[in-house]
Amino acid sequence: MKKFISLLISLITIFVGSVFTVSADTDSKVNPSTWAATDGLGRTLSSFEETGTVKKDKFVGMFYWTWHYPWTADTEPVTTGSVLESFPEAVNDWEHPAWNGTYDGRPHFWDEPLFGFYTNKDEYVLRKHAELLADADIDVVIFDATNGTQLFTEGYEALLKVWSKARKDGIDAPDIAFMLNFSTRDDIRTQLYDLYENLYSKGRYEDFWFLWEGKPLIMANIGVLNIMKQKDREIFNFFTFRKNESTYFTDDFSINDGVWGWCSDYPQAKFGRSFSGKTEQICVSVAQNANENGLTAMNSPVGTVQGRSFTEGAFSYTYTYKGKEITVDKTTENSLLYGLNFQQQFDYAIENDPEFIFVTGFNEWIAGRFKEWCGTENAFPDQFSPEYSRDIEPSAGILKDHYYYQLVENVRRFKGTKAPEKNDAFREIDINGPLSQWDSVLPEYNHYKNNTAQRDSAGWSGCYYKNNTGRNDIIKAKAAYDSENIYFYVETLEKLSPETDSNWMRLFIDTDESGISPNLNGFEFTVNRISPENGSAILERCSGSGNYEKVCSISYSVNENVLQLKIPRAALGFNDTAVLFRFKWADNISGEDAMEFYQNGDAAPGGRFTFVFDSEAEAVAEEADKALFCENFFSKIREAFVDFGIFCRKIIAYLKYI
Repeated sequence: MKKFISLLISLITIFVGSVFTVSADTDSKVNPSTWAATDGLGRTLSSFEETGTVKKDKFVGMFYWTWHYPWTADTEPVTTGSVLESFPEAVNDWEHPAWNGTYDGRPHFWDEPLFGFYTNKDEYVLRKHAELLADADIDVVIFDATNGTQLFTEGYEALLKVWSKARKDGIDAPDIAFMLNFSTRDDIRTQLYDLYENLYSKGRYEDFWFLWEGKPLIMANIGVLNIMKQKDREIFNFFTFRKNESTYFTDDFSINDGVWGWCSDYPQAKFGRSFSGKTEQICVSVAQNANENGLTAMNSPVGTVQGRSFTEGAFSYTYTYKGKEITVDKTTENSLLYGLNFQQQFDYAIENDPEFIFVTGFNEWIAGRFKEWCGTENAFPDQFSPEYSRDIEPSAGILKDHYYYQLVENVRRFKGTKAPEKNDAFREIDINGPLSQWDSVLPEYNHYKNNTAQRDSAGWSGCYYKNNTGRNDIIKAKAAYDSENIYFYVETLEKLSPETDSNWMRLFIDTDESGISPNLNGFEFTVNRISPENGSAILERCSGSGNYEKVCSISYSVNENVLQLKIPRAALGFNDTAVLFRFKWADNISGEDAMEFYQNGDAAPGGRFTFVFDSEAEAVAEEADKALFCENFFSKIREAFVDFGIFCRKIIAYLKYI
């Protein structure tokens, strides 16, 4: 009885804490949600005016794989496409010689990742992942530990080491959580003991633990624990458990069931429905290895496998590009590029407004080949091809970074964005004068430091990756204007390299968001595509098809680690009072291929993102922020009392699943 009372008190403490704790909104110096981007399909990210301000208590988790290392030393990477391009008849033929008689379960790839066939020990790639996920505003990565007792400790340890450094460098790298074995009780217990003893009980990387109801979240069956045993009781009290539901085809769950999903057939199940109708968690997946008959391999010859182009019913979405409204549906040419399945699921999730959206997934990549699975011969259960796969990480193949920006857009729709900082940049700048002239100029565009590290790492067998293009580490930018000129300021972590270097400190400027004007990767103008000469930099305009024409020579100055430019307004087409443009800085990057912004040198901001300069930008009023704070505070109280059973969920879940 004493043990039960102690447990009850601890749960009541959680209940009270959930009511009276209002999380602080810590402002990062780097604010990705204020950045703009237009992806390679012409889809533009929503702005603050479209998303509204940041919503409290909204979270997005990303399924993430840490096991790209146990088989890599002696396994050469093979993509399914490289086999089937020459031998399409081999798709469901286990004995076909094109597969080289490989063993049952042999890992293949559905395509090549943008960063190559990397391992989870490649610190360069792990750092890139931290940036990509932070820029997408992902709150937590949930590691796949659903097979046997494996936790892939070396993988998550390598990640935490790199991401700890990344956070110190200004990257808001996601928190972490684990999803354990779905059903085997002894395996789950083994995993729980391992994680608790080696990571959690020692307080290691505590700042990375994703908390739910005040405790570290873990997706596992709580019913495997025997609370009469001390160690089990410690684990029981330490975590917030959510039992991981394996099937995609299930009805909604009560909040008292303590169940979350990871992948769900449309319309997705609502996990954690409360008495008030509020939903705790909904899954969103890029594709599902399912068809009208249920679970199936991704290369099943029977039925309609739910790939990236699949939709339930006649689903479509629209966007505007180059002044035209574009409608996308399953009949669209190359429909796999547009993420119809992904969008339909995200729309449903956002419409139902849960607290937490679980996205599958980021970087699985592996297409395991099995002799037979769910009735399919030569089966690829989880991943198979660009169409029949579910990864979001940018690809070296046809999908490029399309799904990444679709993710960013939908996270913004769900969570809202930060307001643009008020513009205070109207002043004349002497680019040969003191740098203190820039001190009061707003906004200040900050970027991550120490992200020009060299790459020198083995990948899968036969692959070795080196990249030494990192040079000038761009950490800050500003812009100012007066009636005649626009001024640019960019700062690097250390002294700038000589301007005679190739691809030195290029500025890319987008003055036409619509994309109608001739541009390359969205930019109408560039500076330093041609190295400065005779004391002047060169401003060029894109004339179409990747060709450029000189607009004029412009003044520039270099002061140790600061480069400044002075560009006539008329040269950029700004003759009116308002000045609105997007821009980015890049070093040791040509900019001819947008994917290079991820891979080489340094770009600020990264990928296709751009900073936004708007002379008429206004900050959100303080009163609106106060009203939002009060609304969320009292909402917490209302929800807690409506869902009074929240404090005993663990007991109910435990009794339900033992």
